[in-house]
Amino acid sequence: MFGDSVLLGAAGAIQSALAGHNVTVDAHENLSLLGALGTLQAARPDIGDVVVLDLGYNDGPDPGVWRGRVDQAMAILQGVPKVIWLGQSNFANGRAEMNAQLAAAMQQYPNLEFVDWNAVVVAHPDAVYGDGVHLTPVGQAAMADVVRQRVDAFVAARVAATSTTVAPTTVAPPTVAPSTTTIAKGGGQQASARHPSDDDSSDAPWFGVGIAVVVLLVVTAGAVMLARRRARHDPAASGPRADR
Repeated sequence: MFGDSVLLGAAGAIQSALAGHNVTVDAHENLSLLGALGTLQAARPDIGDVVVLDLGYNDGPDPGVWRGRVDQAMAILQGVPKVIWLGQSNFANGRAEMNAQLAAAMQQYPNLEFVDWNAVVVAHPDAVYGDGVHLTPVGQAAMADVVRQRVDAFVAARVAATSTTVAPTTVAPPTVAPSTTTIAKGGGQQASARHPSDDDSSDAPWFGVGIAVVVLLVVTAGAVMLARRRARHDPAASGPRADR
């Protein structure tokens, strides 16, 4: 976090709100964005995922000059995943235009997030002292809450972006083929013994018909042989013979 006396007043509350994060604060009275550019450049190698800026109160209100300094700061912070920049309260003329320049800069810098701090002050006038700038205890807590919300949102978005969602897969039940057991026979031959659960219903009717035909043939043959034996021993049983 880099800022002037406004951020300096809220530093303790912000660090408490961001407990669990590695937070460093570099805030000084009367620090302008112009004066902070060198500090940002020197600190750049050690800057982590999020930068919080509260700078601009000590800069002149010329919107063109201000935007040029914003561009310089964002060039230094290129590659930082998130830059949260707290706007000013509209305590004097020209401050609304400076805030508008920051909001417009988000179109150029995707990692920049402008926070409309003036809207908080308008909603909670007791957040600042009579100068309209420096924070009361209410304002310090409000700024800490705003920063924590923005950091939490950044962390949540990063977790969501890096999480891999695996779609549930549906596995079809395996198809179980009729089981066979290989039985070794004499002479090294092999045969497959069908499992009792195998479906042989299509062969059963023909097997029964075959047995019936064999039985019928045996009975018929037996009856024919019996009739011939009787005919040899009983001439009358063979019927009248023609004269030779």
